[in-house]
Amino acid sequence: MAKIYVEEKNRERVENYLKSVDLNYSFEKDFTENEDLKGFDYVSSINLYVAKEKKLYGKNWYESHKELQKEGEKMLTTLEFIEYLKYVKVNNKDIYDEITKVKNPWRAEWLDADFKVKNGELYVNYNHIFDGNGKLVKCDSEVLDKNTLMKDKTPGISLEDYLEKNHTSQGFPNKEVKSGDLCYWFPRRDNNSVVRFLAFEDRAFLYCDRYPSRRGGYLGVRAARRE
Repeated sequence: MAKIYVEEKNRERVENYLKSVDLNYSFEKDFTENEDLKGFDYVSSINLYVAKEKKLYGKNWYESHKELQKEGEKMLTTLEFIEYLKYVKVNNKDIYDEITKVKNPWRAEWLDADFKVKNGELYVNYNHIFDGNGKLVKCDSEVLDKNTLMKDKTPGISLEDYLEKNHTSQGFPNKEVKSGDLCYWFPRRDNNSVVRFLAFEDRAFLYCDRYPSRRGGYLGVRAARRE
């Protein structure tokens, strides 16, 4: 059954047209009708509304989490970011290019993943929230997939292959990822590394070794909301 997303004001007109075609369909609510969700895309593969534009420029990783939580929002995990890039590549190429294209000005955004060593194993932590004591805590923590690519590639890996096929269930390039132009720095064991995506005039980077305290006027965050 086809799902038709339509604003209520257009429902009758669209319904009259659909009566003339042989289509099994159901009407779904239009996600843009909610004023609070204007400026967001609904990405069904992750069941999230994702902001079309970044915000909180100049905030570090911790501060970005805190400000997002105040608004009932969250930071995208690495796997959610993959799904968003796949969505905008098809549905809004301008946003895809704004995120990934090698050009000026510098553009970068934080992602919700950090790496910690516990009992000799490297863990990836994600879905962070601030608890009642004002401490940022992870909601999910897993041993980093053993098939994660654990060497720097500068250059690079294939962005398309990374997005479409050769990434782990945690959202990182796997060892089979093809070569390409996306530079990649692998997850570090220094207990002080988080993830961000950066593009500028020379190249684009997936950094898994950046300091969470870092700030920059070009570095922001893309808010996500659940329904």
